[in-house]
Amino acid sequence: MHRKTFSPGELIFREGDESHAAYWIISGKVEISIETPGGSSILTTLDEGEIFGEMGMIDDEPRAATARALGTTEVDVIDEVDFREEVLGKEARLLPYLDTLFERLRTTNALLRARVGAKQAVESRLAAGPEVESERRAPGSVTLLSTEASATQHPDGLRMAITKFPFRIGRRSEDEGGMPFGRTDLLLRDTRPYSVSRGHCVIECKGSRYFVRDCGSRLGTIVNGMEIGSNGSSFVAPLAAGENTLVIGPAESAHQYVLSVG
Repeated sequence: MHRKTFSPGELIFREGDESHAAYWIISGKVEISIETPGGSSILTTLDEGEIFGEMGMIDDEPRAATARALGTTEVDVIDEVDFREEVLGKEARLLPYLDTLFERLRTTNALLRARVGAKQAVESRLAAGPEVESERRAPGSVTLLSTEASATQHPDGLRMAITKFPFRIGRRSEDEGGMPFGRTDLLLRDTRPYSVSRGHCVIECKGSRYFVRDCGSRLGTIVNGMEIGSNGSSFVAPLAAGENTLVIGPAESAHQYVLSVG
């Protein structure tokens, strides 16, 4: 295992390249994307503490996606022996990694299966911020608040100003060991049967627009009554100015919040 630094915009590996190593992010950010008939589609942005590129060593296949440094990014380059010993060989890291891996695969498979056309066009416009007059608004603030439905999860109430994007929401379970794999900004307590996945969803900002992206969670996310995720028609939902409802999991989930955009 050795350390390497990538410059802003530098290609780490390209979709279709041979796979010889995985990468553990020490600092910086990495964008993961795939090529579709409609152009490049961004799957996710990874941060400090997250691992990527390991699938090629597991299935001995070429790279399934492209990885590019968004800023100056330092990583540990992990060969196959180190990966087996440091990740696969240690239960405390293995179980969270597998949970995250399955969610990542659900997201990727859903995107690859998606029909090039209306659904891709909608997600692309939402992520890029279309120049539609009714959707323009000045940059503001986002605040996450608990509701009466989530009072058992937050007895003292929850009011959190979100100032860093992407803002990641996931599960901290009472009845399983270990910590979530990678960085999670808000850890929600949950017990079996889980409503919240380890890496459930993110709140993102593009220009002056905000939106919620489901990360391939098992039970999905509901934003203003719209279901997003593997069982929905999209993985992305926009946030409007004012109050927005956010349900982490199914409609009956106890993790129900308000996202106030001002």
